[in-house]
Amino acid sequence: MGWNPQIPLRRNAPGCRVGATDAERATDAGCCPLSLAWKVRPGAIPETGDWAPRKDPFLLGVFLQAVERVAQSTARGVDLWQAVEQHKRIFGGQHDGARQFLEHALDQYFEYHEAREEQLGQLHLVTIWPKIEKDREKGKATLTVWATALYETSGGDREIRRLRMSSVRTEVTAWAYVAGHVAAEHQGSYPTRRVWVTEISLRDGIEHHLLDGVTREAAEELYLAHGRPAAKNAARGEVAKPGRDCSSCKLTAACTERIPVPGFLQAEQPGPWTRSVSASDLEMYERCPSQWYMDREAHLPRDDEGNEALLRGRAVHRWIEAAHARGRACALDDLPHQLDDIPVIGSEVLEPGDYQLADSYLRAHMTCCPLRDGPLQSLAAERTLYAYDSVADVVIATKPDATWLRDDTLVLHEIKSTQELPDLTADEILTRFLAVSWDLVALESGLISHFGASCGEVQLEVLSPARARIFTYRTDDKLLMKMARGQVRRLATKWLTDETWTASPNIGCGSCAVRRWCSSRDAWKTRVELTTSAAGAPGA
Repeated sequence: MGWNPQIPLRRNAPGCRVGATDAERATDAGCCPLSLAWKVRPGAIPETGDWAPRKDPFLLGVFLQAVERVAQSTARGVDLWQAVEQHKRIFGGQHDGARQFLEHALDQYFEYHEAREEQLGQLHLVTIWPKIEKDREKGKATLTVWATALYETSGGDREIRRLRMSSVRTEVTAWAYVAGHVAAEHQGSYPTRRVWVTEISLRDGIEHHLLDGVTREAAEELYLAHGRPAAKNAARGEVAKPGRDCSSCKLTAACTERIPVPGFLQAEQPGPWTRSVSASDLEMYERCPSQWYMDREAHLPRDDEGNEALLRGRAVHRWIEAAHARGRACALDDLPHQLDDIPVIGSEVLEPGDYQLADSYLRAHMTCCPLRDGPLQSLAAERTLYAYDSVADVVIATKPDATWLRDDTLVLHEIKSTQELPDLTADEILTRFLAVSWDLVALESGLISHFGASCGEVQLEVLSPARARIFTYRTDDKLLMKMARGQVRRLATKWLTDETWTASPNIGCGSCAVRRWCSSRDAWKTRVELTTSAAGAPGA
């Protein structure tokens, strides 16, 4: 297989190790083809100087160790649920929220397992990292199914289980075809008769069979038709596409497709592993480090409640993006005269209910549409700009609502919607919305030169149903830039080196999406109740 990444190589040993997830990602438009090709070639090492990727701890790896130990214990005759309780101890060194989730997940997993044995008979664990070797003319290729558990019965039934942190998915992708093939062909104690490829939710134990008892021959046919082509495509990528893969890529420090912003976080040294961060990450971390870890790092299951503000904000952003794509200022004629009318703009991206949430905010936008101030060259809309701070070894994600060039000034435009717009000064706005300081530092650190500008500007458009205001900040304001750098440095310094992520109870605990896993979830409410009770006590 010819492969020419056009990047200096430190080593290029033959052989590929393609996982079922890699085959699935090869069909994902958001995946970086080059990063994926590096991943499936363990013997290919790009030349990155003194830099080497540093991986964060893998939460499901700890979970699968517990699954394996439970299987070993039950094979020796230990009662299943006694073994489950015994091996929860392996989670003791984890973050408190992760530990609570893992203990819950182990119960859910083996409740499914116990019910499955009633259907198929006794299930024997074959392995938790199934793989098979495929001989090729130019070295060996390995097919793997990463972070799964493969079981078999004495009657020849095989089941391979994909673990989902939250909800199972029902779409059958290349992952299922590769996994089914590996499950059927992996060396076990009994000949394969039927194969199941199953997704299991660790949040609620609900399962879905992607392949439902297919024969070994059928599993092979499905792999050849759908799995093998995707697995081969995973190794062919030669073009870099910055995205969510950046912080785990072999090429992170040397990729030319990301914007260099050395010193963006103003760190003196890297944190414990290569990672990525955005302004919203640091805002969440400032509220509660534990929430940031559980939500953004560990990706524990979320319980999202209906949030009108979130729906409204998305609707406002989508409409304005569609309107600005025309290249001219917004006008009241762009909006329907009555809410029951079909909008001239946005009908293709907004549901009627979402449009009604946004209507009054869009009417306020008409009074300050930034395109009224003259022509703008659109560079990007609602697109994340990926940069890299080589000092901190962190991928920087910046997603303004619009990126424009006006003459020699690079403009990052941000939109915030709020029910009430208080009379705040520009400095007060700066401290309230981290996105402003974040964008200013990003502009100064590398975005200005990357886009061929000589100065940078951040526009913050704040919309309410009654009125709108635009706050403008420029990088040639030295005092302003000192304040912006200080705000980013203050928030980033602790985040970068933190490895405990202690909970910080606050007024937002009641609506926290990951509060289910937090031991401190009721601490703020209890504190307020005690304070109120003490204030109302006789003699207080």
